[in-house]
Amino acid sequence: MAIKCYTPFICLLAAIAVIIGCGGSAAVDEDRPNANAPYILKEMVATGDTGMTRFSGIKTVNELNKLCQHWELAGNEGATSAELVEDEDNDRMVPGLDLFTDSSFVENPRGHFTTGTWRIRRDDQQLILVLTSINKKEKTWTISEFNSGSLRLTTTSDAGSTLYLNLSADGMVHRNKLNDPFHPVNNQWRIKPAQRESDSAIALRAKQCVKFYALFYRDNILRQKDKINFFGLPEIFEWYSRGIGMPDWEDIQDSWVNCFYDKEQARKGYGVLRELIVNYEFNWPKGAPDWRMETESVLEQMYLKMK
Repeated sequence: MAIKCYTPFICLLAAIAVIIGCGGSAAVDEDRPNANAPYILKEMVATGDTGMTRFSGIKTVNELNKLCQHWELAGNEGATSAELVEDEDNDRMVPGLDLFTDSSFVENPRGHFTTGTWRIRRDDQQLILVLTSINKKEKTWTISEFNSGSLRLTTTSDAGSTLYLNLSADGMVHRNKLNDPFHPVNNQWRIKPAQRESDSAIALRAKQCVKFYALFYRDNILRQKDKINFFGLPEIFEWYSRGIGMPDWEDIQDSWVNCFYDKEQARKGYGVLRELIVNYEFNWPKGAPDWRMETESVLEQMYLKMK
Protein backbone atom coordinates (compact mmCIF):
# COMPACT_ATOMS: atom_id res chain seq x y z
CA MET A 1 0.00 0.00 0.00
CA ALA A 2 1.34 3.41 -0.91
CA ILE A 3 2.03 5.71 2.03
CA LYS A 4 -0.06 8.87 2.09
CA CYS A 5 0.46 10.92 5.23
CA TYR A 6 -1.93 13.75 5.95
CA THR A 7 -2.92 15.85 8.90
CA PRO A 8 -5.15 15.92 10.86
CA PHE A 9 -6.35 12.70 9.24
CA ILE A 10 -5.07 9.18 9.99
CA CYS A 11 -2.89 7.27 7.54
CA LEU A 12 -3.34 3.49 7.39
CA LEU A 13 0.07 1.91 6.93
CA ALA A 14 -0.20 -1.86 6.67
CA ALA A 15 -2.68 -1.85 9.55
CA ILE A 16 -0.57 0.66 11.49
CA ALA A 17 -2.30 3.96 12.19
CA VAL A 18 0.06 6.89 11.91
CA ILE A 19 -1.15 10.34 12.90
CA ILE A 20 0.76 13.32 11.59
CA GLY A 21 -0.17 16.08 14.06
CA CYS A 22 -0.64 19.74 13.39
CA GLY A 23 1.48 21.09 15.82
CA GLY A 24 8.49 41.19 -3.67
CA SER A 25 9.34 43.57 -5.27
CA ALA A 26 12.21 44.93 -7.37
CA ALA A 27 14.33 45.42 -4.26
CA VAL A 28 17.76 43.86 -4.24
CA ASP A 29 17.32 41.62 -1.18
CA GLU A 30 14.36 39.30 -0.77
CA ASP A 31 14.48 37.32 2.48
CA ARG A 32 10.87 36.21 2.73
CA PRO A 33 8.42 34.95 0.14
CA ASN A 34 5.45 37.19 1.00
CA ALA A 35 5.74 40.42 2.93
CA ASN A 36 1.97 40.45 3.56
CA ALA A 37 1.86 36.98 5.10
CA PRO A 38 2.05 36.71 8.90
CA TYR A 39 3.75 33.33 8.62
CA ILE A 40 7.55 33.34 8.92
CA LEU A 41 9.51 30.71 7.02
CA LYS A 42 11.75 29.09 9.66
CA GLU A 43 15.24 28.21 8.54
CA MET A 44 16.55 24.84 9.73
CA VAL A 45 18.36 23.44 6.68
CA ALA A 46 19.58 26.54 4.82
CA THR A 47 22.85 27.91 6.21
CA GLY A 48 24.66 31.23 6.41
CA ASP A 49 23.01 34.14 4.63
CA THR A 50 19.58 32.73 3.74
CA GLY A 51 18.39 35.60 1.56
CA MET A 52 18.39 36.09 -2.20
CA THR A 53 19.68 38.85 -4.47
CA ARG A 54 17.98 40.23 -7.57
CA PHE A 55 20.39 41.41 -10.25
CA SER A 56 18.04 44.10 -11.51
CA GLY A 57 18.64 46.07 -8.33
CA ILE A 58 22.44 46.11 -8.66
CA LYS A 59 24.20 48.55 -10.98
CA THR A 60 27.81 47.76 -10.14
CA VAL A 61 27.75 43.98 -10.57
CA ASN A 62 30.25 42.48 -13.02
CA GLU A 63 28.25 41.59 -16.13
CA LEU A 64 29.75 38.10 -16.26
CA ASN A 65 28.56 37.47 -12.70
CA LYS A 66 25.04 37.57 -14.12
CA LEU A 67 25.86 34.28 -15.82
CA CYS A 68 25.78 32.68 -12.37
CA GLN A 69 22.11 31.84 -12.29
CA HIS A 70 19.58 29.05 -12.73
CA TRP A 71 18.98 28.97 -16.50
CA GLU A 72 15.97 27.12 -17.89
CA LEU A 73 14.67 26.48 -21.37
CA ALA A 74 13.05 29.70 -22.56
CA GLY A 75 9.35 29.77 -23.33
CA ASN A 76 9.90 30.28 -27.04
CA GLU A 77 11.18 26.74 -27.57
CA GLY A 78 11.20 27.19 -31.32
CA ALA A 79 14.38 29.21 -30.88
CA THR A 80 16.12 26.09 -29.52
CA SER A 81 17.26 23.31 -31.86
CA ALA A 82 15.06 20.20 -31.77
CA GLU A 83 18.11 18.00 -31.17
CA LEU A 84 18.50 19.63 -27.74
CA VAL A 85 14.93 19.08 -26.54
CA GLU A 86 14.41 15.49 -27.72
CA ASP A 87 16.53 12.44 -27.06
CA GLU A 88 17.24 9.64 -29.52
CA ASP A 89 13.89 8.03 -28.62
CA ASN A 90 12.06 11.32 -29.31
CA ASP A 91 11.28 11.69 -25.59
CA ARG A 92 11.13 15.24 -24.29
CA MET A 93 14.19 16.69 -22.57
CA VAL A 94 14.39 19.97 -20.67
CA PRO A 95 17.88 21.41 -21.11
CA GLY A 96 19.08 23.77 -18.43
CA LEU A 97 22.26 25.15 -16.92
CA ASP A 98 23.23 26.26 -13.42
CA LEU A 99 26.43 28.29 -13.11
CA PHE A 100 27.89 29.29 -9.76
CA THR A 101 30.48 31.81 -8.59
CA ASP A 102 32.74 29.03 -7.27
CA SER A 103 33.22 27.96 -10.92
CA SER A 104 31.02 24.88 -10.52
CA PHE A 105 28.14 24.03 -12.83
CA VAL A 106 25.28 21.59 -13.28
CA GLU A 107 24.15 21.01 -16.85
CA ASN A 108 20.67 19.64 -17.54
CA PRO A 109 19.62 19.43 -13.86
CA ARG A 110 16.23 17.99 -14.86
CA GLY A 111 17.52 14.74 -16.28
CA HIS A 112 20.85 12.99 -16.75
CA PHE A 113 22.88 15.90 -15.48
CA THR A 114 26.58 16.67 -15.71
CA THR A 115 28.62 18.58 -13.17
CA GLY A 116 32.11 20.02 -13.14
CA THR A 117 33.76 23.42 -13.54
CA TRP A 118 33.20 26.28 -15.97
CA ARG A 119 35.23 29.18 -17.32
CA ILE A 120 35.01 31.89 -19.97
CA ARG A 121 37.43 31.95 -22.90
CA ARG A 122 37.69 34.88 -25.29
CA ASP A 123 38.19 34.13 -28.98
CA ASP A 124 38.58 37.40 -30.87
CA GLN A 125 35.32 39.22 -30.13
CA GLN A 126 33.43 36.12 -28.98
CA LEU A 127 32.84 34.79 -25.47
CA ILE A 128 33.15 31.02 -25.20
CA LEU A 129 31.62 29.17 -22.26
CA VAL A 130 33.79 26.13 -21.48
CA LEU A 131 32.28 23.33 -19.37
CA THR A 132 34.69 20.70 -18.04
CA SER A 133 32.93 17.72 -16.48
CA ILE A 134 34.22 15.77 -13.50
CA ASN A 135 35.41 13.06 -15.91
CA LYS A 136 37.47 15.70 -17.78
CA LYS A 137 35.27 15.89 -20.89
CA GLU A 138 35.07 19.41 -22.30
CA LYS A 139 32.11 21.07 -24.01
CA THR A 140 32.10 24.57 -25.45
CA TRP A 141 29.24 26.96 -26.13
CA THR A 142 29.49 30.31 -27.89
CA ILE A 143 27.58 33.06 -26.07
CA SER A 144 25.74 34.82 -28.88
CA GLU A 145 23.36 36.88 -26.72
CA PHE A 146 23.32 37.54 -22.98
CA ASN A 147 21.68 39.70 -20.33
CA SER A 148 20.42 39.11 -16.79
CA GLY A 149 17.25 37.44 -18.06
CA SER A 150 18.21 35.62 -21.24
CA LEU A 151 21.11 33.57 -22.55
CA ARG A 152 21.48 32.34 -26.13
CA LEU A 153 24.15 29.74 -26.78
CA THR A 154 25.35 28.03 -29.92
CA THR A 155 27.49 24.97 -30.48
CA THR A 156 28.34 22.61 -33.32
CA SER A 157 26.85 19.13 -33.57
CA ASP A 158 28.85 16.01 -34.46
CA ALA A 159 27.43 16.35 -37.98
CA GLY A 160 28.80 19.88 -38.25
CA SER A 161 25.52 21.79 -38.01
CA THR A 162 24.95 24.73 -35.66
CA LEU A 163 22.73 24.06 -32.64
CA TYR A 164 20.94 26.83 -30.75
CA LEU A 165 19.99 26.81 -27.07
CA ASN A 166 17.76 29.60 -25.79
CA LEU A 167 17.63 29.91 -21.98
CA SER A 168 15.98 32.33 -19.56
CA ALA A 169 16.41 33.23 -15.87
CA ASP A 170 14.57 35.31 -13.29
CA GLY A 171 17.62 37.33 -12.25
CA MET A 172 17.56 35.98 -8.67
CA VAL A 173 20.36 34.09 -6.91
CA HIS A 174 20.94 32.73 -3.43
CA ARG A 175 23.37 34.88 -1.48
CA ASN A 176 24.80 31.63 -0.10
CA LYS A 177 25.24 29.44 -3.18
CA LEU A 178 25.12 26.29 -1.02
CA ASN A 179 21.43 26.99 -0.35
CA ASP A 180 20.67 26.56 -4.04
CA PRO A 181 19.10 23.11 -4.54
CA PHE A 182 20.92 22.69 -7.85
CA HIS A 183 24.42 23.42 -6.56
CA PRO A 184 26.58 20.31 -7.14
CA VAL A 185 27.01 19.74 -3.40
CA ASN A 186 23.24 19.21 -3.11
CA ASN A 187 23.06 16.76 -6.01
CA GLN A 188 25.71 14.19 -5.15
CA TRP A 189 22.97 11.72 -4.14
CA ARG A 190 21.74 11.71 -7.76
CA ILE A 191 25.08 10.51 -9.15
CA LYS A 192 25.00 6.74 -9.65
CA PRO A 193 27.86 5.15 -7.65
CA ALA A 194 30.46 3.07 -9.46
CA GLN A 195 30.27 0.25 -6.91
CA ARG A 196 28.00 -1.15 -4.23
CA GLU A 197 27.62 1.05 -1.17
CA SER A 198 27.35 0.33 2.55
CA ASP A 199 24.05 0.72 4.38
CA SER A 200 25.33 3.95 5.95
CA ALA A 201 26.21 5.36 2.51
CA ILE A 202 22.74 4.45 1.22
CA ALA A 203 21.15 6.14 4.25
CA LEU A 204 23.24 9.25 3.59
CA ARG A 205 22.07 9.26 -0.04
CA ALA A 206 18.44 9.15 1.18
CA LYS A 207 19.13 11.96 3.65
CA GLN A 208 20.67 14.11 0.92
CA CYS A 209 17.53 13.48 -1.14
CA VAL A 210 15.34 14.91 1.64
CA LYS A 211 17.63 17.93 1.96
CA PHE A 212 17.47 18.52 -1.79
CA TYR A 213 13.68 18.61 -1.79
CA ALA A 214 13.58 20.84 1.30
CA LEU A 215 15.87 23.30 -0.48
CA PHE A 216 13.92 22.86 -3.72
CA TYR A 217 10.63 23.80 -2.05
CA ARG A 218 12.34 26.68 -0.27
CA ASP A 219 13.80 27.92 -3.55
CA ASN A 220 10.38 27.89 -5.22
CA ILE A 221 8.86 29.75 -2.26
CA LEU A 222 11.50 32.48 -2.31
CA ARG A 223 11.13 32.88 -6.06
CA GLN A 224 7.35 33.13 -5.55
CA LYS A 225 6.63 30.47 -8.14
CA ASP A 226 2.94 29.89 -8.81
CA LYS A 227 3.52 26.19 -9.50
CA ILE A 228 6.29 23.80 -8.58
CA ASN A 229 7.72 21.92 -11.56
CA PHE A 230 9.07 18.46 -10.68
CA PHE A 231 9.69 17.41 -14.28
CA GLY A 232 12.91 15.43 -14.72
CA LEU A 233 13.68 15.10 -10.99
CA PRO A 234 13.95 11.71 -9.22
CA GLU A 235 10.47 10.50 -8.25
CA ILE A 236 10.23 9.11 -4.72
CA PHE A 237 7.61 11.27 -3.00
CA GLU A 238 3.98 11.99 -3.78
CA TRP A 239 2.98 15.54 -2.97
CA TYR A 240 -0.39 16.52 -1.50
CA SER A 241 -1.91 19.53 0.19
CA ARG A 242 -0.87 18.98 3.82
CA GLY A 243 0.55 15.58 3.05
CA ILE A 244 3.61 13.73 1.77
CA GLY A 245 3.21 10.25 0.32
CA MET A 246 5.36 7.46 -1.09
CA PRO A 247 4.31 5.03 -3.81
CA ASP A 248 4.42 1.25 -3.41
CA TRP A 249 7.84 -0.15 -4.24
CA GLU A 250 6.37 -1.84 -7.33
CA ASP A 251 5.49 1.62 -8.65
CA ILE A 252 8.89 3.22 -8.10
CA GLN A 253 10.26 4.93 -11.21
CA ASP A 254 13.68 4.35 -12.77
CA SER A 255 14.59 7.94 -11.90
CA TRP A 256 14.93 6.80 -8.26
CA VAL A 257 16.62 3.48 -9.03
CA ASN A 258 19.21 5.24 -11.18
CA CYS A 259 20.44 7.18 -8.13
CA PHE A 260 21.81 3.91 -6.68
CA TYR A 261 24.19 1.17 -7.72
CA ASP A 262 21.36 -1.26 -8.47
CA LYS A 263 17.68 -1.91 -7.77
CA GLU A 264 18.44 -3.77 -4.53
CA GLN A 265 20.30 -0.80 -3.09
CA ALA A 266 17.62 1.58 -4.37
CA ARG A 267 15.07 -0.43 -2.39
CA LYS A 268 17.16 0.01 0.75
CA GLY A 269 17.16 3.77 0.17
CA TYR A 270 13.40 3.63 -0.32
CA GLY A 271 13.11 1.71 2.96
CA VAL A 272 15.02 4.40 4.84
CA LEU A 273 12.51 7.04 3.77
CA ARG A 274 9.48 4.81 4.29
CA GLU A 275 10.57 3.97 7.83
CA LEU A 276 11.07 7.68 8.54
CA ILE A 277 7.52 8.54 7.51
CA VAL A 278 6.02 5.57 9.41
CA ASN A 279 7.92 5.98 12.68
CA TYR A 280 7.81 9.71 13.30
CA GLU A 281 5.14 12.32 13.79
CA PHE A 282 5.82 15.63 12.10
CA ASN A 283 4.30 18.98 12.97
CA TRP A 284 2.49 20.67 10.12
CA PRO A 285 2.85 24.40 10.84
CA LYS A 286 -0.19 26.49 11.61
CA GLY A 287 -0.79 29.76 9.80
CA ALA A 288 1.23 28.97 6.69
CA PRO A 289 -0.13 30.85 3.63
CA ASP A 290 -0.14 27.72 1.43
CA TRP A 291 0.73 24.02 1.26
CA ARG A 292 4.21 24.59 -0.13
CA MET A 293 5.40 26.25 3.07
CA GLU A 294 3.81 23.47 5.12
CA THR A 295 5.55 20.82 3.04
CA GLU A 296 8.90 22.62 3.17
CA SER A 297 8.69 22.72 6.97
CA VAL A 298 7.97 18.99 7.24
CA LEU A 299 10.81 18.13 4.84
CA GLU A 300 13.19 20.09 7.06
CA GLN A 301 11.89 18.17 10.09
CA MET A 302 12.42 14.88 8.24
CA TYR A 303 15.99 15.86 7.37
CA LEU A 304 16.82 16.74 10.97
CA LYS A 305 15.42 13.41 12.19
CA MET A 306 17.76 11.43 9.95
CA LYS A 307 21.08 10.30 11.34
